[in-house]
Amino acid sequence: MSEAQKLLIWRLSMAVLMAAGIWSVRDAGWDVVWRSGPFLLRGIGATLLLTVISVSIGLAGGVVLAILRLFAPPGLRHLAIGYIEVLRAIPQLMVIFWVFYTWPAITGSSVPGWWAAVISLSMIAAAYLAEVVRAGILSVPKTQWESGYVTGLSALQNMTRIILPQAGRNMLPALISHFIMMLKTTSLVYVVGIIDFFRAIIIVNNRDFAPAALYLTMAAGYFVGCYALSWLVRRIEPRYALTT
Repeated sequence: MSEAQKLLIWRLSMAVLMAAGIWSVRDAGWDVVWRSGPFLLRGIGATLLLTVISVSIGLAGGVVLAILRLFAPPGLRHLAIGYIEVLRAIPQLMVIFWVFYTWPAITGSSVPGWWAAVISLSMIAAAYLAEVVRAGILSVPKTQWESGYVTGLSALQNMTRIILPQAGRNMLPALISHFIMMLKTTSLVYVVGIIDFFRAIIIVNNRDFAPAALYLTMAAGYFVGCYALSWLVRRIEPRYALTT
């Protein structure tokens, strides 16, 4: 049997399984999803907004942390290493709890749920992206550093004009993968009262109880978002095609 025939059989098998799955949930309460569409779309919007903001802030923080870890004097370098290692080692939900519950207990000043979500997700993103940025910087050949200094650039100019642009291209697959991770991590902010896509689904299910339709909608929503980002990587650079 040729590879083309095997591929055709696999595709037909998947199509049959998908058709059977769709048929089995035809009466799962899809009218609930339709009626709640605007509410769920607002939840999707909140999820996307949180993801974009946290990754943007986290990337800026990650660049600073990576540079401190690579080039700062011992004291600052150890602080950066400590921050990165601690944030990467503890559960992400604990970071959200720290910001929302522990900080007000220490300072006596409450943190609104939205800001707690933004701050905690940005802290998480910065810790993870710092290692991505550090790997990207180290991937730039030493000759590129030397070339910048030979032309008379300062250390800051060399970093911003030569090293980081090249490192950014090398980091692209990892950055998109982290974006995907943060898209899913936003589901944790329901604990501070944010109505994101995850919490919106839970609220609708508690009201109308249509778990099959609603949870399948949730899975489809996250899958489409994550797959679209993976597809984007393949479109930008074919040799970066994700295999996981």
